[in-house]
Amino acid sequence: MRLGDRLRQARESARLSQVQVKGYTGINNKTLSNYEKNVSSPDPYTLKTLADLYGVTTDWLISGEQPDFQKSTLVISSEDLRLLGIFKNLPIEKKQAIEILLSDTEDSTKKK
Repeated sequence: MRLGDRLRQARESARLSQVQVKGYTGINNKTLSNYEKNVSSPDPYTLKTLADLYGVTTDWLISGEQPDFQKSTLVISSEDLRLLGIFKNLPIEKKQAIEILLSDTEDSTKKK
């Protein structure tokens, strides 16, 4: 099994579509498809991003050793992915405003 095969297997095991991966990472569907078909390979940053999203190690993606599909208990819903995709494309000023809002919300929750 090659890198692209493991990328596809990890994505499918994480129950993510290529469209959902694009929404979360910004990686173009054609580019992701080319990775999974072994036409091209992701750069190290992209490989780490995909490994984290899929809940596997980069070591496993590269070598096929130590499969770890259950590494993370983090579950990302399609709604979470949709919101992350929207947030990713916001201008910095809006991202900062949202961060302040979330920080204020977190602070008020801790006081209760």
